[in-house]
Order: sequence, then C-alpha cells, then structure tokens
Amino acid sequence: MQKKSRLLLIGFFNRQTDMLRALKLVHDVELVAVFDPSSKSEEVVWLKDDVVPVYHSAVALTEAEQINFDVIVDTLGLEELEAYLAKARAWGSLVYDYRQSEFLMPVFSRLMKSEQNYHQAEAAMEAAQEGIEVVDEKGIITYVNAAFTKILDVPAKDRLGFSVFEVSPDGSLAQVLRTGKAVFGNNHVTNGKTIIANASPLISDGRLVGAVTVFNDADLVEKMIKILDRSKEEIDSLKEEIHSMNRPKYTFMDLAGESANFKKCISQAKQAADSISTVLITGESGTGKELFAHGIHAFSSRFKGPFIKVNCPAIPGTLLESELFGYEKGAFTGASKAKIGKFELANGGTIFLDEIGDMDIYLQAKLLRVLQEKEVERIGGTHPIRIDVRVIAATNKDLKEAVAKGQFRSDLYYRLNVIHIQLPPLRKRREDVALLAHQMIRKHCEKDWFERRTFPAPVLREVGGKIKGMEPLSENQIPRMDAGAIQELRNYEWPGNIRELENLVEKLMIRGDNNLITREDITSILYPAEALPLEQMEGKSLSIMEKRMILAALKRHGETLEGKRAAAKELGISLTCLYDKLKKYR
Repeated sequence: MQKKSRLLLIGFFNRQTDMLRALKLVHDVELVAVFDPSSKSEEVVWLKDDVVPVYHSAVALTEAEQINFDVIVDTLGLEELEAYLAKARAWGSLVYDYRQSEFLMPVFSRLMKSEQNYHQAEAAMEAAQEGIEVVDEKGIITYVNAAFTKILDVPAKDRLGFSVFEVSPDGSLAQVLRTGKAVFGNNHVTNGKTIIANASPLISDGRLVGAVTVFNDADLVEKMIKILDRSKEEIDSLKEEIHSMNRPKYTFMDLAGESANFKKCISQAKQAADSISTVLITGESGTGKELFAHGIHAFSSRFKGPFIKVNCPAIPGTLLESELFGYEKGAFTGASKAKIGKFELANGGTIFLDEIGDMDIYLQAKLLRVLQEKEVERIGGTHPIRIDVRVIAATNKDLKEAVAKGQFRSDLYYRLNVIHIQLPPLRKRREDVALLAHQMIRKHCEKDWFERRTFPAPVLREVGGKIKGMEPLSENQIPRMDAGAIQELRNYEWPGNIRELENLVEKLMIRGDNNLITREDITSILYPAEALPLEQMEGKSLSIMEKRMILAALKRHGETLEGKRAAAKELGISLTCLYDKLKKYR
C-alpha cells in the first residue's frame, strides 16, 4: 500500500477545504500540521476525528523540522517563513504557493496525463464556487468552469476557443502571459463585472505552456466582508455585554476585619490573585467564601474577563454536566440547538464553583480533565475546545474527610488545593463583630434613606463616585450600640456566622426607631422570650431557665443528630431525655 504524503498547510485551515480536495487528486495526502499565526487554537480536526497540531510561530515550526513534510502548501507568503521553506525544498519537500495559484501548475500537469484524473480534476473544478479559466501558451481559452459562466454571465461557447487578448486584454491571464509572472488580488472589469482574480503561469519542463486564473465577484466579496465585519462587531458587542453582566460585585475593599486570622486570609487572597493557580476556599457556611472569590478575580489580571458563578448543589446532577460543559445540537432529546457551557462563557476570566464538595463523583472526573488538559468537550461533541479559565472552588465540607470516605476524588482534591484559604468562623474573630455590625447598620440606613426619597434624574447623576445633590449620612444619623450591646455580640457564638449577623441587624433596623441599640435589643432577638440571658432571669421559673439552657446548647452544637448528642452530653442528660424535653417545650 502506497504511503500517504505528509502535508503541512500554512494558512487558515477552514477556508482551504476545496484546495485540499483538489490537491488530494494529485497526492494521497495526510494533513499532519497547520501553521496559522492568527489562530488561538492549539489543534484542529481534519476529516473525522484526526487531531492536527497548530503552530503559531516560525520558531515553533522550525523546531519541528524532524517532521520532514512531503508537501507544503503556503497560502500566506510570510517573509518569516522564507528561510524555512527554502530549507524544506532542500529536503525534497514539494512547496506550493497557493496564495498565487502556483499550486495549480503541478495539479494540471499531472492530472492531464490520464483521462481518469482529467475527469476527476474537471469534476472538482466544476464544483468550485470560484470562477476558473485556463488558456494555452498562445492565449487561447481552453477551459472555463460553471462558476465562471455564472459570475460573468457569459456562456462557455462565447469564450472557449477565443483569444484572451481579444476578450479580456487587460485581465489577469493576459498579464501573466505577457510577463510570465503570477499576479495576486488583481481587481479589474470583465464583461461589465468587477472581479478579484489570482492568476499563475503553467510551466512544464521549464517552458510556459499556459496560464490559469481563479476569481470571484468583487461585489460579492465586498458584501461578504461587510457581513463578516458586522457579525464580528455584533459578536464583540455580545461578548462585552456578557462580560459586563458577569463582573465581580465585590472587591477586597468590601472585606472588613481587624483580627489577625482574617487579615492573614486577605493577604493569602491577594497573593492568589497574582497567580493563575486554582484556589480552594474552605470555611463554615456564611463566612464570606463567595466575597473572597469575587475579590480574587477583581484583584487579578483577569479582572476585565467574565466572572461566572456556579452553585453546584443548586443544579440537579443530571443537568450540571450540560451547565458546565454545554452540549451540541441533537446531543439528546430536546437539544434543538447547541448550548455554550459555563466554562466556555468564563473563557479569559474566572469560574467560581461554590459548594464543590457536593459535586457528583462522575462530574468530578470530567472536571479533573478540564483542569489538567485546559479543554472542555460538549455533550455530543466530537472534538475538545481549548479554554483559558481560572478556577476558584469553595466548600463548607472537610474534603480530606470526604476523600477518606470515597466521596471526593483525591486527584481532584490535590488539583484544587494548590492555594488553600481557610476562612475563620465569626466566633474566632470576635473583635471584628462590632465593626461588622456597625458597617451593616450604616449600609442599611443609607439604603433605607435613599429609597425613601424620590430624586429627579439630574440629581441622580453620579459625579466622582458620589450622587450630586446628596450628602452622606452623618454619624449622629446612624444608630450606635452601647457597651452592653457590643459585649453581647462578642459573647454570642454565631453558628450562622456573618449571615446570622446580617439577619440580626436587619431585624434591629425594622424594630427600632431610636439611635441607641442596647443589650436588651440584642437579646430580645438572639434569645426569644423564653431564652433570655442568665442575668435577666430574676423572677423566672425553672422551666424557662431549662429552655434557655437547651436552646443555648443547641445553638452551640447544632441541631443535627451529632449536635444533639453533644448538647445532651453538655447538659448532663441522655439523648432520649433531651428529645423528651424538646417535645415538651417545642
């Protein structure tokens, strides 16, 4: 069996299909590489599933000399490749300059040798969308294809056998026959039609035996260019709109805290922003994991790119795969059109995978491949898609424990855990509680103050970050907390962390109209009527005090089975007794 010729294509791959089909009639070629400096892809797919590498620089191509291509088709004519192509010719490679139609010389000369090949070549040229015209060395027209007669609206019988010097004396073919040199991008009028043509001499045994031209309607080309430009503008506009819809909402300026362990987390996050490595953020629910992810993206070099959030447990496992990776049209019932996945949408930016500990083990394997190979494959797709995405993952679970139990892949854990930020719960940064509460109170007051007023459009115009005609609230307009309230906030365990603190502040703002928040205001919310602090228990019954102790224990340990066991142990009663008392009081 004859070995296939190894082909290197220099130029944009997808536009050269007709040329490759014609070339295959001469050589039994196998495309093994593409050189395309304008492409962002690392590989292309040719024919069925054959993956072909793409080189983007002359240096990279030169380093691949050991490939020894049998055939090279150059559609660009770049000066930076001249030395390389000269060396390739020295190796014995056949180098065709398709840009100037010179590749047609050996095509025609070899195809004319047998009747079978001639008919194959004629069929290929008849199927081409461009007009093709061939003349002999005297300028007599010997062939025109169907596209020629359609573009110029000239019957073949009115051209075949005529001299090109008579019917088109200023055309590309006449110019080639006069000079013996190829022309490229020649714009001229033929039969009242403006066309853009490439033409080249046909050489056999060193002698000029004719010429060939390939052309298209200039108006059609111009229209297509305008359509492409307009489509590109629309795509760029849509990309900008998508990016603007997926900007980070928070920065490191929104992260407040003076405690040493919290400042350490912010320092780690800023270091993470300077890198491109994956980040794993862990911590209890409500500790601000999403805010840190926003801040890392906003502080990184990718801040202009999209920030895509995915709440893993909020999407059913059967749908999460298509949400993350997308799907092709017809991939499954109901897939009437292709869908871009979250990873593709995040290209050039960041994807935030929240609560990744709840991800299905099957999807964990696909995510691992994305992290390793930097590519995704849509459901029903036939080839991978290269992506440039920074991954930030977050969870409130102990992933090491999940790995030990077989609920989380160890290889994925190590891929994610390149930079690890462990956020402290609010009870371990008690010195920050009053500061956070004051900021939340101010924010709530400013929002309420603004919403209660109706301003004309000019007043709402933002100037220098402030709203013209509106002064910020003064400190005496912001409710303050007395020492007892601050101490109560610091003493509380905050099982719900910052979310619970936000809930408390909102309730305080709804309830009170005075400018001073007291301990009683705090305790009335933290501890319902039957759960007051011990110092306020004077005159209360033993049952009320028992309720208070049970509620406090459950807040500390949680209401899971393990939490109730721990609460019962702390209270000095059995689990059965605890359930009896819960049933009695609740």
